[in-house]
Amino acid sequence: MRGLRRLCAMGATLALALTSTGCAVLLPPSEGSADLVTTWAISGGGEEELMPVEGEKFEQRTGRPMQTQFFQNDPYKNKLWVSMGSGTPPDTFFGWGGGALEAFLDAGKVADLAPAMREHPEWREHFLPSVMSPVDIRGGTYGIPIGGMQPVLLYFNKDVYAETGLQPPRTWNELLDQIPKLQQAGYLPISLGGADSWTYLMWEEAIVDRVAGPEAFQAVLDGKPGAWLNPDIIKANTMLQDLVRRGAFGNAFASTSAELGQQRTLLRSGRAAMMVHLGAGYSDMLGDDEQWVREGHLGWAPFPAVEGGKGDPANLVGNPTTFMSATAGPDQQVAIDYLREELSSPEFTRGLIERGDVPPAAGVEEQLRASDDADYMSFVYDLAKNAPHFQQSWDQALPPGPAQNVLINLQKLFLDQISPEEFSQLMEESSR
Repeated sequence: MRGLRRLCAMGATLALALTSTGCAVLLPPSEGSADLVTTWAISGGGEEELMPVEGEKFEQRTGRPMQTQFFQNDPYKNKLWVSMGSGTPPDTFFGWGGGALEAFLDAGKVADLAPAMREHPEWREHFLPSVMSPVDIRGGTYGIPIGGMQPVLLYFNKDVYAETGLQPPRTWNELLDQIPKLQQAGYLPISLGGADSWTYLMWEEAIVDRVAGPEAFQAVLDGKPGAWLNPDIIKANTMLQDLVRRGAFGNAFASTSAELGQQRTLLRSGRAAMMVHLGAGYSDMLGDDEQWVREGHLGWAPFPAVEGGKGDPANLVGNPTTFMSATAGPDQQVAIDYLREELSSPEFTRGLIERGDVPPAAGVEEQLRASDDADYMSFVYDLAKNAPHFQQSWDQALPPGPAQNVLINLQKLFLDQISPEEFSQLMEESSR
């Protein structure tokens, strides 16, 4: 009951927050027919194209009617919290794993897929191991990957590098060495869309992993006292602030928007040499100027390694993928069957590739090599396949309050309003 009370309280708080900002609170639907199987997801992604088809297959296979509903991102989150707290959730639901999923688990609302995966080992083997950590919780498995993989990458303008005679930096020291050379050649070294605070988080996640290793952030997730005060986290943030002070991002990064495309425009126009972004940066660039990308002007590389760092340079950070989970209850076996038979099928994986997503599935190398974006998709797939650790974005892994505090304090760090030590102290205080 403790978990359920916490879930209800969090859902009520979220509903009140959305109401106070003028957003409508979406109440859950009535339970309806006992035979109806419901699934919820967000709109704007490949799920809208692929999941209804799989729902029809499910109906034909089982004779059970399937209702697939899609919602915008923020209203969806509210709707899901409210439905979980009121006892009328969907049978399967979309999510990001991490902190929110763990709250549902604490309330006894999510079905464990591990027993079915032990019974059908090929199901678990269908997915790349590196993407499963956000749903592998306390010895159970509470979701399956369904979206494209989105690691943080270093993108670069090949023309700028050809004109300067430089090579994309493989290490942090190489990156630092290139800053003055690019500046002297008249280029902004790194484009950063700091008007959207989440862009700072990609740098933070990557450098902390390289310097301190994944264990440092895991200690934060585990709620260990003093985790944010780890000297290696302070060292990583000192390196970030040093990068800002060297002028690597220029003087206008705080008013440059990633969401409006300004960060990408600086790179594509040749005014900036590099940018750090999620895998979506590639598809965004295609949308901005497909010809420019197809002609080979865009390059990509892993985030630079840090000499002497504790983190493996092959580690990834970002969004391993998105997930679908089954609700615990009388129809959970039917829901689990849907996840296994339809949403884990070769046809669903093929649909992701056709959309341009890099699927979190094993054994798809040949399909990727035959795609229109073979070089990029194979590159991302190989990184994820071989990653010793793929850290989920902190704003998804952390509960909502600490996640928001990270963004607020990172903005202050990049704007040189607080020191790395003060950043850690503020985060430590907010996590108590």
